[in-house]
Amino acid sequence: MNDLRHLIAERPCLLLDFDGPVCAVFAGISSRHVAEQLGAAMGVTLPDHLGATSDPFELLQYAAQISEDVAVATERELTRLEVEAVAVATPTPHAHDVIREAAGRDGGSVAIVSNNSVAAITAYLRTHGLQTYVSGIYARTSAATPLKPSPHLLEAALAGLRTDARTASFTGDSVTDLLAADSATLPAIAYANKPGKVERFAPFAPAVTITSMSALLDAVRGESISQ
Repeated sequence: MNDLRHLIAERPCLLLDFDGPVCAVFAGISSRHVAEQLGAAMGVTLPDHLGATSDPFELLQYAAQISEDVAVATERELTRLEVEAVAVATPTPHAHDVIREAAGRDGGSVAIVSNNSVAAITAYLRTHGLQTYVSGIYARTSAATPLKPSPHLLEAALAGLRTDARTASFTGDSVTDLLAADSATLPAIAYANKPGKVERFAPFAPAVTITSMSALLDAVRGESISQ
């Protein structure tokens, strides 16, 4: 795991996904509840698999297939529900320290790159006093925002921070994160925060896989890493 320490030491720009690496967005208000609310707000009969989904983003994708108006209304409702959810979200252990310490490094910067809404991320950072440590939020602003696995948001982060893929890394907890990082030619730090994710991530060859954000915190501090 010293590979992680070297990776972080050589790349002062730390890009983080939000839901997972920073907090559990739907810990207080479940993703299933959010999906049910979204489905009801869409006002259409959903296919059986979507009627039972716990993934709000599946519904957002489906809304885009119906019409632009439905997509806009669904995205607006999802943003509202996300802002509600982050008010009672559970911080990921060690994540806030990672943000503070990474931002405080010589030449260091931190940005959030997420499929969640800018409004929800901003609300969370403000609530937890983290906004001054985060140099940018690159996330969903409308139904038209290209979401991961598209590299669009990662590329926007690099451009906005005036850096490039050689000086940055991206930490995410999903296959879509790994695909986006690969497309953006960024080394991915795969956060395997649930059973089975280490094995699920392996075929996508992340630069490093961690099972706790404490490993990333140790790397940011330049300490030897043990898991």
